Formats: sequence, structure tokens, C-alpha cells
Amino acid sequence: MQQKYTLHIADLQLSVRSDASPEEVEQISGILDRKMREIYLKSHCPKTEAALLCAMEFVADRRMLQEHTEELEERCEKYDLVLESFKERCSDQAEELDRLRGENAVLRSLLTREQEAEEPEEEHVALDPISPTAFLASVAEAQTEPVVGEAAPASAPIEQSTPVEAVEEAPKRRSRVGSMFDLLSFNETD
Repeated sequence: MQQKYTLHIADLQLSVRSDASPEEVEQISGILDRKMREIYLKSHCPKTEAALLCAMEFVADRRMLQEHTEELEERCEKYDLVLESFKERCSDQAEELDRLRGENAVLRSLLTREQEAEEPEEEHVALDPISPTAFLASVAEAQTEPVVGEAAPASAPIEQSTPVEAVEEAPKRRSRVGSMFDLLSFNETD
């Protein structure tokens, strides 16, 4: 809404209507008053000529600012074009980076597989757990059998000796003590 203002500029009274706030109108009139007084004091011309010279100076400044604004707008348009080309290049490079990351992941997995194939697999000894009752029964049985290398008790029957060829071909068997302790077992031949 327009308001009516009474201004005093270079000792001239002027009534105007404006949509601007009172503070803006006061600031503008203050700038105009100082500029007209500066021109009036330097050139000693009448106030109307000083007002015209002041108006001409403001128009010249406005025209210069308008040309500068147009130049900046042209630069902005050029910068927008450059920015768009950089965005396209950045997008292309991002796609290339994703492709290279995928290739890198494939190559790493191939390399890992080759390294795993070259490394010998460790042999795992399967443990066969034994119940406490079976363990105690095996211990009791082992205590009644003769120890390897000792003579058999009189009540035990004596085995006949086997030929050497039969010993070599006969499969090795585990001792009864070895079956109780899988990790500490040893093979023996008759």
C-alpha cells in the first residue's frame, strides 16, 4: 500500500507516494540530499541543475550496473554449460569407477581361489569320542592281556609263529591300548 511522504532534499520540499517502508524512503532521501549538496557546493549551480546532474549521475551508475549484470548473466550461462559438461564427465567417471571396482572384486576372488588351491589342505584327525563305561571296560581288558614283548601267562594259549611273508602282507593292526587313546595309538606287527 502506498504511503505519502514529505521529503526535504537540498532545502527543497517534495511530496511523494511510495510502497517502500519509511526507513527505506528516509535512507534514499538522505543519499540524494548529500549528493545534491555535494554537486551544488562544487559547481555553484542552481538547485534544479544540481538535481538534474545528480539524476544523470544516478542514471549513468544504473546503466553501468545493468551492463555489468548482463555480463555476469552471460558468464553464468557459460558456467552452467561448463558445469553440465563436468557433471556428465563425473557421471561417466563414476560408471567407469564402478566397473573397475567390479573387475577388482572378480580379480581378488580369483586370486584368493588360486592361493587357496596352492595351499595344502591340513589333514584333520577325526576324533571318535568314547563313553566312560567303554573306556573303563577297555582299561580292564588291557590289564588282563600280556604286554607286548613279555611272555604270555601260563593260562593264555601261545600263538604259532607266522612266516615272514605273511607278516609283511598282513595288515597292521592296532593294539588294544591304542584303541583306547586314538591320539596316542601306535601300530604294531605280530
